[in-house]
Amino acid sequence: MMDSNGPVVGPRTAKGPGRLWRKALPAALLLTALSGTASAEDDLRYSWFQISYANQDVSKDGLQSIPELNQTVAIDTSDGDGIDFRASLGTWRNFYLFGAFTSTDIDDKAVVTNDQGVFPGSDEFDLTTIRGGLGYRYQIGFNTDIYGELSYDSLDYDFGSFAGENFDADDQGPGAALGIRTLLKDKLELRAYGRFTSAGDVDLSTGDIDDDALFGAGFGYTLIQGLSVTGDFEVGEIDTWTLGIRLDLSEN
Repeated sequence: MMDSNGPVVGPRTAKGPGRLWRKALPAALLLTALSGTASAEDDLRYSWFQISYANQDVSKDGLQSIPELNQTVAIDTSDGDGIDFRASLGTWRNFYLFGAFTSTDIDDKAVVTNDQGVFPGSDEFDLTTIRGGLGYRYQIGFNTDIYGELSYDSLDYDFGSFAGENFDADDQGPGAALGIRTLLKDKLELRAYGRFTSAGDVDLSTGDIDDDALFGAGFGYTLIQGLSVTGDFEVGEIDTWTLGIRLDLSEN
């Protein structure tokens, strides 16, 4: 949008679900706490629901030109926070279904350059990642499993517009993961994994999304029967850490 003094830079209208997390998180935590707990079992579980605070670091930059306005827009993204939902359901022996949804508001800065001058601005954009699929566990020792997963992944960068540009990008495609989980003294779970996704690395200048290899580690600590505090850290083109609570579901 332009006026006599040049482009009007922000604020922009929120478009995605990321800005709802601050209201959704307290309610979801309360519902989880009131939902009850599953029966105790001294082994690794594959039926659970988890809700967490999420923080993501997206160090990307991009540049777009608008020739008819003799104008360029450069953006530089950083980090932000939001909410993360995950669930797993054991359906057959050694097989399980899983899903994950993360929505965060990421800070970004822009510089609009045209014949009227140079105009800086800042705002947030909505980053949404979704992953779901089928997993298989294999026990290799007492309370220790290795597992493999096949998934369908989605990545969505939802920007507004500072001055007529469009940096939005989204893509979907297959993914796979291989990891290990171990339970120590029936209270502390440690886990690590590596995974591949075909929707993981974005070029903001062109909007193209490429594949990515990510590595992660995490923990879970049982607070009371069926209820744990859990945290994970994942590194890749997008670095993510989460901290939340997990509710075990019945596997009977």
